[in-house]
Amino acid sequence: MMTSILRCPVCREPLPATATGYKCAAGHSFDAARQGYVNLVLAHNKHSKEPGDDPDMIRSRRRFLDLGYYRKVSDGINVTIARELSDLPPGSGTTLLDAGCGEGFYLQRLKEALAQGGAAHIPIAYHGVDVSKFAVRQATQRDRSMAWFVASINDLPFLPGSLDIVLSVFSPANIPEFARILKTGGSLIFASPGPKHLNGLREIIYPVTREHEAPSITEKAGELFAPATVARITYPLELTGNQTIMDLLAMTPYCWNINLETKAKVAALDRLALDVDVELRVFRKNQTQPAAPLP
Repeated sequence: MMTSILRCPVCREPLPATATGYKCAAGHSFDAARQGYVNLVLAHNKHSKEPGDDPDMIRSRRRFLDLGYYRKVSDGINVTIARELSDLPPGSGTTLLDAGCGEGFYLQRLKEALAQGGAAHIPIAYHGVDVSKFAVRQATQRDRSMAWFVASINDLPFLPGSLDIVLSVFSPANIPEFARILKTGGSLIFASPGPKHLNGLREIIYPVTREHEAPSITEKAGELFAPATVARITYPLELTGNQTIMDLLAMTPYCWNINLETKAKVAALDRLALDVDVELRVFRKNQTQPAAPLP
């Protein structure tokens, strides 16, 4: 049986599995919900009653992603991670986390791709974390065999140096926390909008459309990670149907940053041509580095 890599959010000690959930040596216990996930967000650490994306946003994301519009993005992530795994010796186990997993689309497809590809011989323990309880509930519907947790990326429930790979897709990043939980030489795969991502939609929203700037993660990684390799996934996309267009809008920050008049313009569309432009960065945790700050 694999040793637990989880960390108790109360006392920071190892958090082994039990028949009904998890319990540390100090007696702090966390039972699994009937859907199969475990909530590791302490009540006094919540910044709102229900942190993260709400049910409507999660349903929009699931509808949109299940139509396959971002499968090429998912495929690019899968190829990138398979390449990282190819360096491992045969039979060695791997621990992998999707940090900010949402409703589980990318992690589910990753698991399926690796099981069918060259990494089929590698035992992989899959973990998904999101601060939204509603997102994690949806994720468990995709694959209950993976370990799903409600937790914040600012306080990830993993022991130091316990993970081989951390994946972050269109999600906020906490570089010191990622460095803390990754093994030396471990990989951080970071997917973010490329310069022209969602042009077409953005041209309706903004009078002047500027290219997305490169994310600040490379600078923030500093001494903690080796410089990134960068790959880019670009392709045109044409959406049909008002529901699908509004579902895409609900997946973006624009949904909350635009006025009602602009939202009405998007809501009136039945067809929308746009660009998908995603950059994948691969970082490796340095062999020698300053100690990550204690949470």
